[in-house]
Amino acid sequence: MPGRRDVDSAYRRRLDLLLLPAAFFNGYDGQLRALLLPQLQRAFHVGVAAIGALSVPIAAGQFVAFLVVRRADRVGRRPVLLVSLGAYAALTAATAAATSVWSFALLQGLAQVALGSEYALAVLVVAEETPPARRGRALGRLLLAGPLGAIFTAVLLGAGLLHAGLGWRAFYLVGAAPALLLAGARAGLRETGAFRAAAAGATTRPRLADCLARPFGRRVATLGAVNLLVKVPVTAGAGWWVYYAEHVHHLSTGLVALDLGTAYALGTLGFATCGRLVDRFGRRPVAVAFILAGCGLGAALFQVSSEAASVPLLLAAVFFGLGVDPALSALSAESFPTRLRAQASAVVGNGFANAGALAGPALVGLLGAKGGAIGSIGGAVSVLMALGLGAAAVLALAVHETRGADLRAPDPLAGLPEAAQASTGTGTGPAAV
Repeated sequence: MPGRRDVDSAYRRRLDLLLLPAAFFNGYDGQLRALLLPQLQRAFHVGVAAIGALSVPIAAGQFVAFLVVRRADRVGRRPVLLVSLGAYAALTAATAAATSVWSFALLQGLAQVALGSEYALAVLVVAEETPPARRGRALGRLLLAGPLGAIFTAVLLGAGLLHAGLGWRAFYLVGAAPALLLAGARAGLRETGAFRAAAAGATTRPRLADCLARPFGRRVATLGAVNLLVKVPVTAGAGWWVYYAEHVHHLSTGLVALDLGTAYALGTLGFATCGRLVDRFGRRPVAVAFILAGCGLGAALFQVSSEAASVPLLLAAVFFGLGVDPALSALSAESFPTRLRAQASAVVGNGFANAGALAGPALVGLLGAKGGAIGSIGGAVSVLMALGLGAAAVLALAVHETRGADLRAPDPLAGLPEAAQASTGTGTGPAAV
């Protein structure tokens, strides 16, 4: 955009290096607990109920992260990000020394607060420090590190780290090491130009109420609805595919692990592809296409009866289902002014999206259990995939295209053609928001 002062390319490359671990360990940490549940149960000598209860305080951390992220609209992205990065490293290292299931849950819950904060702020920093024409690709590069982190857990498990002496504790020391090693380099992170410009002209402190007032309240609601409706089916499929493959297709654990690892590897290409497409064709049409493809393929995946058909459907469903994130992240970051961007994005991500991520697997268990409303795991997942139609409809009818948005403007959408048409009552785009 004319007048936009871009950071130099050398700093952007360094920024990628410093922030990629935030996305990487978001994927690593999420996959880790699922892999280590049997070991944790044996180590702490607790039953299945206690292990299941672990998810409550740990999952709550992602919601609490909202309170941390919103501070970035007041004190800046840099200080909150640096504190979050350091806290995640310290809490993850402390988890390795947990002496009971409850100290483990407490430390991991606090670690999730830090991880959720650093991940959300990494997305904002990349969005604010990248020119509009390349913002989608930059977000794609950042977010593709997530599935790589999930793959890395399986690699470490296959390499025998679990039996190397420290057992499950070694995985948490590995999670803390990169953050500690990069601590010095991260001190060179700059405050984003968008925040500096907004802070220089600020006359009032940003409030959560401002996010809920016109016109931003409707943007929060519509983007929140899209993220919720996407996360429910995506996490439902991701959370239950291993069970479905082993109990319905009767695949071996080794073959399931191979298929899943291959799917996550291909998923990284989905992030990169989506990032490039949104820069060329726009955030909204690419998001609609990825959501419809991902949910359609996901529904088919849980209905096929042969392994030969299951594998390609799994690969394609992961490619589109996970790959949509750069488009959704761009829409959330670009729909709000700098003074409200952190807290509005946190409501959408740490609030709506996280609620969907928790609800998806739980709904499958309720609907798909014997005696449930559907009575079939495959049927329950396939029915939930229909929520993608609702997400696509909200995107098409109520969300503005944000490609080309100037993140330093008082309202990033004000100068875009579609927004201008909506405000004057012309054109055929969504209603003014």
